[in-house]
Amino acid sequence: MLWAVNILLAGISSALLAILLVIYGRNAAQIRSRFAIGLIVFAVLFLVQNLAGMWIYMSMNDSAMGPNVAVPMLVLNATEMGALGTLVAISWE
Repeated sequence: MLWAVNILLAGISSALLAILLVIYGRNAAQIRSRFAIGLIVFAVLFLVQNLAGMWIYMSMNDSAMGPNVAVPMLVLNATEMGALGTLVAISWE
């Protein structure tokens, strides 16, 4: 169950990163600065990390890793999701 929640949180984080990519892409097209392009690269790499994380969490669930591994990952994923949600909220304007 805890691994399913980890996968869910990583999926939500991936969706938030996709939203950030749209926002950053629009900004890069208008501003044309290295900073805007850097934000796109950041979001792409972070999205790849989250998608790989979802696959890894499935592997960890299949190998029967228990709560002693899942709970710390859950805390990290919840924190990441909160941080990305905040970033989307302030970037949306």
